Amino acid sequence: GTKKDSWDIDYQATLNCLEAAREAGARHFVLLSAYCVRSAELKHPYALQFQYAKKAFEDKLTAQEDVSYSIIRPTAFFKSVSGQLEVVNSGAPFVYFDLGGGTSATCNPISEPDLAAAIIDTIADPARKNSVWNLGGPDEGMSMVQQGEMIADILGKEKASLLGVPIGIFDVIVDGLQFFADLFKNEGLENAAEFGRIGRYYALEDMLTTDPSEKYGKTTLRQHYERIAEEGQEYDPYTTMFAKAQPGARKQEMSSSK
Repeated sequence: GTKKDSWDIDYQATLNCLEAAREAGARHFVLLSAYCVRSAELKHPYALQFQYAKKAFEDKLTAQEDVSYSIIRPTAFFKSVSGQLEVVNSGAPFVYFDLGGGTSATCNPISEPDLAAAIIDTIADPARKNSVWNLGGPDEGMSMVQQGEMIADILGKEKASLLGVPIGIFDVIVDGLQFFADLFKNEGLENAAEFGRIGRYYALEDMLTTDPSEKYGKTTLRQHYERIAEEGQEYDPYTTMFAKAQPGARKQEMSSSK
């Protein structure tokens, strides 16, 4: 989100929750953070405002001694990466950002039910007390190119149609928006530049856990795509969802190809 929203919500509102928990006598606080917070932790040049806001709250949480805590940093949710299924089903290409030579960012997202189970586990497992848990799903990791190929296969396409957009386009967009934001002292343009930085970040950075202790759950990304190809999925404006998937997308595609 915007800089203001990030500090109002990811920092201040979450801090308010911690203070309310203290007043209510809570003994343990579970924080759903994000894997990408490590960029703020390492002061990565592409680190974002919401990452710094989340990290600032993590620091507040770990510094206090009134309640124990568990911090979970998931890589990504399935719905965050599955927004192009409807587009591919309609015949359009799968779009990804090309980092050079046809390469793209890699991730092993986790399903929401698996993440919910992991959150509960942090309460029951003493080893998770006062710790940070980077967490991805059971997959080995899949690039955006591989995801595009997998979606085409699930939908019964003879061949995957992929469109690689050069990553450098983000630099042009972000730098242009920031130039005019500074020139006109315009908050709207500043916010637009930050949204551009968010897009660039997720196009560049791998959201990937490789340590077995940082993988959780049973639902694979392919199983997720197979399910939404049959059942559809709800539109979510806060993810890369382009449209609402209609039930039976795979059946419709396979039927039309006969």
